Amino acid sequence: MSARFHFGRAIGLGALAATFVMMPATLAAQSQATTGVIRGTITDPNGQPVAAAQIAVRHVETGLERTLVTGRTGRYAAPLLPVGTYTVTATSLNFLEPVSRAGIPVRLGQSVTVDLSFRPIELAGITVAGVAPLVDVTDVTSSTRISKEVLEGLPNNGRNYLELTKLTPGVGVVQGPDGDELTISGQRGIFNNV
Repeated sequence: MSARFHFGRAIGLGALAATFVMMPATLAAQSQATTGVIRGTITDPNGQPVAAAQIAVRHVETGLERTLVTGRTGRYAAPLLPVGTYTVTATSLNFLEPVSRAGIPVRLGQSVTVDLSFRPIELAGITVAGVAPLVDVTDVTSSTRISKEVLEGLPNNGRNYLELTKLTPGVGVVQGPDGDELTISGQRGIFNNV
């Protein structure tokens, strides 16, 4: 039984030695990082976080662009960015103008913080002027003036002047008890006085 115990102990010590031998290789692989990180917080003019803001992180040298969305705390993070110079732009539906910062250098293994704040919205002065309504809802009368050129230029069968009333909006002909009647604004012909 003691032989098995020594054999198992030798295997355990061998595994521990292999771990120590492999550890420097693992640490060397981590030191070969070729990227960086840009992170930050987007706030409104009052310093409150802006959720669901669109963030565009653009690598100036290559034009590579990554888009992100802020969380409810207004934070964002763009990991694994190639080394170089970046421009960060934030847009939100709640603000008219985007806000951005250019010329952000990112170096090997570096984490750069870029906090952006939206500017307050400036409203232009509003002038309200009273204008007379196009239709007077208290006046039930209506009239249309027909020019001399229209009277002379349109054909008029039988020279019946009542035919010209059909040129007025809201006037039509309906069948009444005594024949055709003019209807004005939907009223029955008996209410018309010509």
